[in-house]
This record gives sequence, C-alpha cells and structure tokens, in this order.
Amino acid sequence: MEPCEISNEQRRIFINTAQLHEAYMDAFTKELAFRGGMHWKKSKNKEYLFRTIDRHGNGKSIGPRSPKTETIYQEFHTKKKRLRDNLLNLKEKLKGQARLTKAVKLARVPQLVTAILRLLEQRQLMGRNLKVIGTNALFAYEAKAGVFFESDLTATQDMDILWDIRSRLRLWSFDNVDPAGLIGILRKADRSFAMIGEKNFRAVNRSGYMVDLVKPEPKSIRVKESRQMGDAEDLMAVEIRNLHWLVSSPPFSQPVIGEDGFPANMIVPDPRAFALHKLWLSEQYDREPIKKNRDRAQALAVYKLVVQYFPNLPFAPQELKMFPKQIVTEAKSLFDKEALPPGYGE
Repeated sequence: MEPCEISNEQRRIFINTAQLHEAYMDAFTKELAFRGGMHWKKSKNKEYLFRTIDRHGNGKSIGPRSPKTETIYQEFHTKKKRLRDNLLNLKEKLKGQARLTKAVKLARVPQLVTAILRLLEQRQLMGRNLKVIGTNALFAYEAKAGVFFESDLTATQDMDILWDIRSRLRLWSFDNVDPAGLIGILRKADRSFAMIGEKNFRAVNRSGYMVDLVKPEPKSIRVKESRQMGDAEDLMAVEIRNLHWLVSSPPFSQPVIGEDGFPANMIVPDPRAFALHKLWLSEQYDREPIKKNRDRAQALAVYKLVVQYFPNLPFAPQELKMFPKQIVTEAKSLFDKEALPPGYGE
C-alpha cells in the first residue's frame, strides 16, 4: 500500500490553513489573560479598581481610583477589545479556509477527533501531558509527509490518548467551569460522551465512537500512580505494558484537518517509535489475532514513510534509546526485508 502524494495546490492550501490555525491559537492564548473583567467598585465612599477572574465575581482589588488605575482600566479594555476583534476576524478566515480544504479534499481526520484536539490544545494539555497514539496518529504522519494513506489503514472508531504522568498536570478552565478532567473535556466536544461503567478507561458517545485513556505501567508494582486526571467521576487510565516507549519518544507535532475542514494540532510519538511499538504489538501472543495484521501493516507503512520522507530520522539504536537495542536492530532488519519487492528475500 503506497501513499498518494498531495498536489501542489493542496500543499498551498494546507500550509495556509496551518498558519491560520497557529495565528488563531496565539491570539486565543493572549486573549485568555483578559478573560473576566475590570470595573470600579465602591467601598466606604471610595472607589477601587477591581479585577474579576470568573463568573462568580471572584477577583482582587488593584487599588483606589487614581490617574494610574484609570490608565490601567482604559488599557485593559482597549487591549481586550482589540484581541476580541482579532479573534473574531480569524474565526471568519478559518470558516472560509475550511470551505477550501473541503473543496480540495484535504479534510481527512474525523471531525470529533479534531474537536477534542482543539479543546486539549486550548487547555495546554496536548503535548505537555497528553499524546495521541494508535491509528489516529497516522493522520499526523501523512500530513507531515504531504501524502494520503489508504483509507483502510486509517479507518477507526476509537481514539487512544496517552497520559504522560511525569509532567505536572494542571487542569484549568478558561470558561469558569470547574474542570472534571478528561471526561469533562470530551463532553464539550460531544455532550453524549459517557463512561462505560464506573472507574473505566473508556468513554463512548451516542454514535459508538470511543475514547480510551491509557498510561504506562509503573516501573515497580510497589508504586501507586494517579490514574485520574480530574475528580472521582473522571476516566481512570488503564495501565499498559511498555507504553513508556511511546511516552519517552520525542513528541511529533503536526497540524491536521478535520472532516469539517477546520484544523487542529496533533501531538503524537516519533514515527519511528510508533512503527517499532506497532511491530512489537503484532508479535505479542496475547494480542487479538484480528489486530495483529493491522498492527503490522501500520508499522510497515509508517516505516516506509519515514525512510522516504524523513531522512533526518534514522532507525538507529542510538536515536531510539527508549527501546531495548535488540528490538530496534531486529525490527530494522525485518522492515528492510519486507520493504523489498518479491524476489529479494526468503
């Protein structure tokens, strides 16, 4: 299965879309500092400048009314309006760009996936605490290379989110709603998401699309690590053997485009790590047989992509120290053999 390269016109539109998304996220982050409000508050016959930070009126006093605080008040509202106008302008541009990406058939990623990605990026969780693994990661690799994998290779009804517990988790909400962890974020993308039973690692929506939260097994059975990002009602991450290979791999960041035409940024493991892990999975005796062939096909497809489009990413043990050296060496030999046409191997 050879990937199909995108056209020059598709490349141009993709690059413009990615740049527009970057500009929007930069403006979004700056606008966060101006969420809430600033107003004058009277106390004991004296006016004070008060900065609110949520809907409940919580905040702090900046000081009594004076030329200095009046300047602060004016600058705050001027900057806030400018940032808000800029965001509105960028949103309109993104709408127009979405029509273009759909017209030239760049809209590839399930719409629900890109919605979740944007929410995670806005909360500064994507890449810092979370990565996307599994089949959806293929969309990031193909977008970076400027190709399309065959749809059979990328089709999936679930999204696997890997939690890097080594990074300090900071759950916060810019819309003044108490964070409920990952399940709360999923419900902002689709309110029908519900956990499958209590203390489960999986949430599913009314269409049957599943999102799994996974993390590596602790290095010692004596170590008890947190398994919930939010409160007691949140998803409980399932601990899986050897996921530390993917957690420790360099992050691979790439804008992708959803089926609705709108972009999002996806952080996935290094493609070499993906290929090695998928190949390892395909050889595990306890892996479901129906998944083994798919694991192997995805591993080989990503390996070929790296060799052809990412020459700066060699499959060398010193480059992939998160894996045992033997796994890297044996996988490289097998990949090279399978990448040859018939007649060049036993």
